[in-house]
Amino acid sequence: IGAMVAAIMAACTSAPPAAQQSATQQPTADTGPAAPAGGHGLSAFIGGFDANRDGVVTRQEYDAVRTQRFTAADTNHDGVLGEDEYVAEFAGRLQQQYAGRAQDERYAGSIKQAHVRFKILDTDHDGKLTLAEENAIAEKTFQRTDTNGDGKIDQADGDKK
Repeated sequence: IGAMVAAIMAACTSAPPAAQQSATQQPTADTGPAAPAGGHGLSAFIGGFDANRDGVVTRQEYDAVRTQRFTAADTNHDGVLGEDEYVAEFAGRLQQQYAGRAQDERYAGSIKQAHVRFKILDTDHDGKLTLAEENAIAEKTFQRTDTNGDGKIDQADGDKK
């Protein structure tokens, strides 16, 4: 299940091309990662979390993007995400990628996968994704993806797999 979780977490990514931003800035709808909502593998991870689009995902960028997404998803401001909130946030990012294109079977499959992903991330199975649950899997995902152990994710991490 660990590899599946890593792949699923990598799939949670993206935002449309825009101006460069500092790694210390919070990503917005107009800036941030180039590939906001999906895919598997190293390129999808980088595309989904490289907020300043320099080809490198620092831990600071990774945490900032994840925190921004969690906060945006928490529409009722209770500090946790229900499945509907989690999937709606992902669907919003996916719709950015589909701008001007019809939703297809791949889109439907991605939404279905978001429901599965929520159930995996909700480790205590109480129907609520806490920031602690999100952070626990995020830590494992970052460490697993940083195959060369240099504290950042870039194309060099693909050389070690």
